[in-house]
Amino acid sequence: MLDIASLIKLLAQPQKIVITTHHKPDGDAMGSSLGLYNYLIQQGHHARVISPTDYPEFLNWLPGNDEVIIYTEHVQEATELIAAADMIFCLDFNALNRINEMGELVGESNALKIMIDHHLEPQDFDDYRYWDINACATAQLIYTFIVEELNNKKFINKDVATCLYTGIMTDSASFSLPKTTAAVHRCRPY
Repeated sequence: MLDIASLIKLLAQPQKIVITTHHKPDGDAMGSSLGLYNYLIQQGHHARVISPTDYPEFLNWLPGNDEVIIYTEHVQEATELIAAADMIFCLDFNALNRINEMGELVGESNALKIMIDHHLEPQDFDDYRYWDINACATAQLIYTFIVEELNNKKFINKDVATCLYTGIMTDSASFSLPKTTAAVHRCRPY
């Protein structure tokens, strides 16, 4: 497995990055994906979010949504982006079958695979894993990944924060579930 120091070194240079999440994504899936996307583009990376399937229209207002590629509608473009990627961030899912047909493409890709997730029993397909079953949402993990692992809190701008807040609010049932800890309430922009 790749360690965080090596990942930070790789992320210091522009990379071709694909971000993906589970099929029929919800607010946490799209919030965490677009939150990470909005962070990475500030760093000069060539990032794209590829959703395996469509998702509810009520999420279309999220910053960066216009750049999302829906795999089932743009198979060729998505396939080319996955094949050319240096890194693939796998968010809010723990097994490649959760991304349908894309699972085979991601699994066969030579890109580094980074899993950020909060679900039980992750499949072993990744090169780096940021995983915590006690997190209320993957969006919370994206926040702590950026702030604590990458030490880049200053890049939690309005777009990043809006997306991550959406994911946290969605998966915590508006901050009412037991995994809504004090740490969740301390997630805030720079």
